[in-house]
Amino acid sequence: MIELKNITKSYSNKDKKYIGKYFLRNLFGSLKSLFSKNSHDADKLILKGISFRINDGERVAIVGKNKAGKTTLLQLITGISDPSSGSLLVKGKIIPIFAQAHLLGPDPTGREYIFLHGAALGIPIKQIQKRVEEIITFSEITTIDTPVKFYSTGMRSRLALSVALHLPADIIVLDEVFSGSDVFFKDKVINFMQQRFANENITLVMISHNENIIKALCNRALLLEDGKITKDGTPDDILHEYMKARKD
Repeated sequence: MIELKNITKSYSNKDKKYIGKYFLRNLFGSLKSLFSKNSHDADKLILKGISFRINDGERVAIVGKNKAGKTTLLQLITGISDPSSGSLLVKGKIIPIFAQAHLLGPDPTGREYIFLHGAALGIPIKQIQKRVEEIITFSEITTIDTPVKFYSTGMRSRLALSVALHLPADIIVLDEVFSGSDVFFKDKVINFMQQRFANENITLVMISHNENIIKALCNRALLLEDGKITKDGTPDDILHEYMKARKD
């Protein structure tokens, strides 16, 4: 379950953003990696009074133009960033999958990345060991023992998706993760996720500009415009409203 009440998020010159906070919190406890916001984000209000609730088992797409605040919203839900004001409640084990997957450790191989990524998400090593061959097979990466820094963007995307989708989760968060995958792998992932949703009570929150993917995976959508939720409805209704607004 996810519940946001009057959430705002803003950045100023004094703010620091916790990049990778979710992963580092699980790996090292209090250790955090800090990066300053760019100066053009100074005193900018990103999210403006966001309120909604996502119940267990709902599959929700966040729809909106670039810079509407979609990724910032997902960062709050996953704990990567903290709201400036308002209250946020998340119950359940979150598995986040972001478009720009961070490399963990000094030049890990694909196989090492699986264990590092799983450990960073708080998954016991014995559970990862049980799934590692299944993850490798699903990823279709034949050079799994090559350092990940030599992988293409598509290979990194496939590996990150494969790891996350094979781990136990109550909530899966996807941020434009299909952009680097070919159409055959996209279909494979969609079919796999549909099977999981049919057999497990998993909540999904996702960002995508692909209408077909949203309709295939989601049963609800929220329209985010200029940092505010303006519509809440079915994927068909919200996508129609979104496309209509883009044409106006």
